[in-house]
Amino acid sequence: MKSEPRTDLTQLDGVLADNEVHVWHTNPAVSENTVRALTGLLDSGELDRASRFKFPDIYRQFVLSHAFLRIVLSRYLQIEARDVHFQTSSHGKPELQGSSGLRFNLSHTESAAVVAITRARRVGVDVERIREDLEPVELADRFFSPQESQWLRSRPAALRYSAFFECWTAKEAYIKACGEGLSRPLASFGVSPESGTAKLRLESYDHAEDSKRWSLWQLDLGQGLRGAVAVEAENFVVRLGHWSFAEADNV
Repeated sequence: MKSEPRTDLTQLDGVLADNEVHVWHTNPAVSENTVRALTGLLDSGELDRASRFKFPDIYRQFVLSHAFLRIVLSRYLQIEARDVHFQTSSHGKPELQGSSGLRFNLSHTESAAVVAITRARRVGVDVERIREDLEPVELADRFFSPQESQWLRSRPAALRYSAFFECWTAKEAYIKACGEGLSRPLASFGVSPESGTAKLRLESYDHAEDSKRWSLWQLDLGQGLRGAVAVEAENFVVRLGHWSFAEADNV
């Protein structure tokens, strides 16, 4: 039985049951001094990637989100944040080195970063800020399945922007969890909300077994944001918590 996501994580203590998915989110609004201090947590590869961003806001977002990821993972691994080491899968998805069994995924957008972490199952998370500088129906017709496009058209015009990002984040979370990147067409599967619940229904058109093997949920990450998590499991608990960079002094 799947329960609604619980907003009950209060301590980043690294205690994770086998049947749980933990989702931590933060608002990376910090001082420049904190940004400079947190660059010390990143490895040479991360610093090299960060240096390529020409816009200061994007640079800050990268540094803070990746420092946040390291802080979260370090608590579950019981090591220092600087000692978290990554490797890359054949599809380019970051993974932890070693045999900890932990799986994770990171997403970030303007004023929000989110990390999902679990054990021995694939997981993906996505967060987006609702924007109105796009044409939601036109984009849905181009990238979504026909069923999703029809669902979006059925929404009241005033709600189509938020509805678009509800669908988009769920699709992105699933794609990221699968680890196949752009090799998996967005129109090859559909997601749809279930009335009165945060649960989302997945229908995979080219991998029918995935429809039963995966679970998707919308996440309440705050006003103006839409988020979703996808997990390769049927019976599990999603727990949500907020972490502040004010707590970074002891990392």
